[in-house]
Amino acid sequence: MTFTTMSLTEYFVVFIRTAGCIMLLPGFSMTQIPMQVRLFFAVGMSCAIFMLVESTLNIRAEPTVADVTGLIFSELIIAAALALSVRFLFLALSFLGEIIMTFMGLNPIPGTPIGEDQATTTLSSLFNITAVVMFFSTGLVLQFMAALVSSFSALPPGFLVNGGGLVESLSENLSHFFNIVIRLGSPIIIYAIILNSISGLVNKLTPQIPVYFVSAPFLICGGLVALIWIADDIILLFTMEVEAFIDRLF
Repeated sequence: MTFTTMSLTEYFVVFIRTAGCIMLLPGFSMTQIPMQVRLFFAVGMSCAIFMLVESTLNIRAEPTVADVTGLIFSELIIAAALALSVRFLFLALSFLGEIIMTFMGLNPIPGTPIGEDQATTTLSSLFNITAVVMFFSTGLVLQFMAALVSSFSALPPGFLVNGGGLVESLSENLSHFFNIVIRLGSPIIIYAIILNSISGLVNKLTPQIPVYFVSAPFLICGGLVALIWIADDIILLFTMEVEAFIDRLF
């Protein structure tokens, strides 16, 4: 096998892992971004990463079809292990928007889907696009790419990922992510629970009064005031959690 052919094989392996991460990362995977843009970015980023990790790659000199197929599947699994958790963290933030809108009584108000095809609420769309902007503007995407470069040393091409360990890690991350977003939105959730509890108690004491229609404006206005008060802190703390999680990758 010539040097050129060997280099192309190594670049192809790097491209598979890089493209797999870009396919799942927040921002790059948005449906609003054309497929050609994602492809060109993956090709360019793979070239940059290949220059950094070429000396650490150790691929069989004469790979067979079975070897190449195994490399493709292993690289896709590694890419999913790296980027899927970050994607889940952003989905947890969208879930927080759904929860807050539900507790505030504004859940029927639809929003414009950002990055996803399914219907969503206005607050989920706002949280999602703001978090994606912070992901790029604060340089966290470059920090993830640095972790991707380090992954080629920790998880060389052809590394067999433990499926059970991967599923267990994803489940633990999911539990941790949703605990994070519940804590971030806890002021509004606690306010809504207290107000609804008081409304239910008053409704039991005076069933002749339509307490629900009386308490709804207080619930909505109080929730909006609390949201204006803590929304910037939610995004800031969420960005810090994303940074801390990417630091823990490698």
